[in-house]
Amino acid sequence: MSQDEAARNGAAHGAGAEGAPPPPPRDERPRPQYGEYAPEGWSWQPPAEQRTDAAASVAPAAPGPAAPDAAGGVRRGDAIATVILLVLGLFGAAYNALLLNLLPTVATETFRQTAEMLGTEVPGRDFVPGVQVPTLILVGTVLQLALWGIALAWSLRRLRARRLAFWVPLLMGALAFVVFYALMAQILLSDPEYARVLMGPGA
Repeated sequence: MSQDEAARNGAAHGAGAEGAPPPPPRDERPRPQYGEYAPEGWSWQPPAEQRTDAAASVAPAAPGPAAPDAAGGVRRGDAIATVILLVLGLFGAAYNALLLNLLPTVATETFRQTAEMLGTEVPGRDFVPGVQVPTLILVGTVLQLALWGIALAWSLRRLRARRLAFWVPLLMGALAFVVFYALMAQILLSDPEYARVLMGPGA
């Protein structure tokens, strides 16, 4: 190799060395002892192994298994109870409507059996329904089915909204029984003779 080529190679190595960033200067000052103030500008840096361990220790933990949905179990039980109560309510509404329609024909026998059990007066003739009885029977039948329909629609609406609904059929069922006994009393009192026996001697 000639001297010119050696000079060129040396210049190239020198230019490359000048272009690279110089390494940070190492702090040669001694580490301060316990109870001493650190020199101005001195800061402690952990070793590379400790930095790696610290980074691994703060890594996010894997998510654990999801807790069971207790609310879902409550909603499932409420839906089952609501459906059962609605089915029972449908049979109850049909039974009450049937009793209202049969009441004028069985009132005489029912009165006699009740009087024998209680030892009270037995009416001297068969039950004669008043002129308003067909209207009362029709109103009672419509109300029984209407109350069940309201219970069905209201319960489904609450179930879709994920709200408790089991109490709706219970409420409508209680109201249906109140309506049934009120209309039954009106039908039985439509005959003056039977009304006198029902209300007592002073009626």
